[in-house]
Amino acid sequence: MHLTKPLAVLGTATATLMAGMVSAQEQIAELPIIGRPVDGAVGWQPAATKLARDIHWLDGMLLVIITAITLFVTGLLIFVILRYNRKSNPKPAVFTHNSPLEIAWTIVPIVILIFIGAFSLPVLFDQQEIPEGDVHIKVTGFQWYWGYEYVDEDVAFESFMIGAGMGNLNEDILAELNEAGYGADEFKLATDTAVVVPVGATVVMDVTGADVIHSWTIPPSA
Repeated sequence: MHLTKPLAVLGTATATLMAGMVSAQEQIAELPIIGRPVDGAVGWQPAATKLARDIHWLDGMLLVIITAITLFVTGLLIFVILRYNRKSNPKPAVFTHNSPLEIAWTIVPIVILIFIGAFSLPVLFDQQEIPEGDVHIKVTGFQWYWGYEYVDEDVAFESFMIGAGMGNLNEDILAELNEAGYGADEFKLATDTAVVVPVGATVVMDVTGADVIHSWTIPPSA
């Protein structure tokens, strides 16, 4: 991946980078937030990469398989309850096993798992391929904020959600949002600082948690 400017730009002084973050924060706040929560909507954020599209497709395919299995098993249970209850079947048959049935319920799940594995394993392997990064950032999740460290630049800062811990939007939070370039719609989505990376660069993020399990993602518009 090539940068729009030489990589030497990444080695500029810490003060220059921090100043760029302040300027970029204002520009980021003006961008539309793609994939933001929408009332009544379900599903994933729009995918921005092939890997994300493959994961979304795999999730949909698994949902179809799981739904079909659930409906099939539920239908069998209802059929057995209605057909073989004491009232409908007062004189039940006596047998110890059914070899074809036992072979079927062993082979069919194996075939289903092989089918799922044929699609899920390539996606898993793609996730394990970490590219060589132009920028390397260590991301640490804390209870209710994030810490960022630009490993090669010796720059580190923390990012707090604007209005964190506040149940409702009030005038003080709104003023803080407006000061950072956000509006009321970004309440509980906006942070006081933002991660800034060069356009067109390959960025490697090492994500870890300092206390509890955290999830970290990037909206496609970023």
